[in-house]
Amino acid sequence: MQNGSHNYIVHANPDRCIGCRKCEMACVSAHVNMPYKEAKKRGLPLMPRIKVVKVGDIKFPTQCHHCDDAPCASACQFGLIHRVDGVVRVNEELCVGCKMCAMACPFGAIEVGVEGETGFCGRKNQASAKKCDLCQEWRAENNKDVCACVEACPKNALEIVDISSPYVEIAAKMSAIQLSRLREARREQATPPAPQVKTLSAPHLG
Repeated sequence: MQNGSHNYIVHANPDRCIGCRKCEMACVSAHVNMPYKEAKKRGLPLMPRIKVVKVGDIKFPTQCHHCDDAPCASACQFGLIHRVDGVVRVNEELCVGCKMCAMACPFGAIEVGVEGETGFCGRKNQASAKKCDLCQEWRAENNKDVCACVEACPKNALEIVDISSPYVEIAAKMSAIQLSRLREARREQATPPAPQVKTLSAPHLG
C-alpha cells in the first residue's frame, strides 16, 4: 500500500464481523512491539486503535477515518496533529494529553492514555493521544502492505480502501441511497428507536 496523494482508511464490513476482536489484539501487538499475550501477561496498559462495538445484534469495528478536514487537528491547541503521507498522525512525543482532539473526533476514534512499557519519551505514566495510524511503522518494519488489524481478521471483514477513488465515491453514494431507503421503510413501519451504541466489554484488555 502506497500513500502518496491517496487517502486510505480501514473499511469494515459489519456483515462479516463476528466480534472476535482479533483486530484489537493485533493492533495492540503492532504498537507495543510484542505479542498481545506477552503484553497482557506483563500487565502493560494496552490501547487498541480499533474498537469493536455493538448496535443491536450487529457487531463491527470502528476506527479513525483520517478526515480530509480533520476536526482533531483543528482542535489541537499545540498543532501536534498533521496529515503525513495521507494519514492523520499525532505527535505522541510532544502530546500533553489535554483530550481536546478526543472531544472533537466525531467517531470517538481517539483515546488519551499510557500504553506499553514507558508511555512516551521513556517516561512512565505520561498520557498521550492514541489513534489509528494505519500501522505505518509496523508495515515498514515488517514489509507489510496492509495494517495489522486487516491481516488478523479471520473473516476478511476489514480492508484498506482508497476513499479518493471514484469507484469508492460511487459505492458511498449507493450506500447512502440504500440507507435512505432503509430509514424511510423504518418510518413507515413505525419501528422503535434504534438501540444505543456501546463498546463491547473487554475484561482481557488492559
